[in-house]
Amino acid sequence: MNITDKSSIYISIFKRKGGEGLNTKIIKEANNKNYNSLFIRLEENEKPLLIYFLNMLNWFLLTNSRILTSNDGQSTFLYLTDIIEVRPALQEELNDRVINKQKFTMLKIKMKNGEYFVCKLEMGQPYEGIYQVLHFIANNNISCSR
Repeated sequence: MNITDKSSIYISIFKRKGGEGLNTKIIKEANNKNYNSLFIRLEENEKPLLIYFLNMLNWFLLTNSRILTSNDGQSTFLYLTDIIEVRPALQEELNDRVINKQKFTMLKIKMKNGEYFVCKLEMGQPYEGIYQVLHFIANNNISCSR
């Protein structure tokens, strides 16, 4: 789906603006087999890049072309080329009584069709890193469509 693969840019942003956590990892050959059961969902030529894996019902996977998520077993996938806005899911955080930005775990993603999706992530550095990667993707999509 992507014209050029920006995988190395995404990983670089993630490392520079955030980083791995207890449950969030950069996919490498050494840990690839840990998540094979999720990789069966990948399309041809799709490469897994970052994963937040809590359990089989709750995870977030960023690939070179999509986001695949499961929240309490509800699976969704979003094409990166359709993302036009990313921001902290403030209302959802407040509903969970989270007011400290350092403890945020949810991002709200707006798609070209106007739909919003909320993704749950690991708090702290992983959250910040993934937020910055998705923000870069959204800005890139907006500037390419002008």
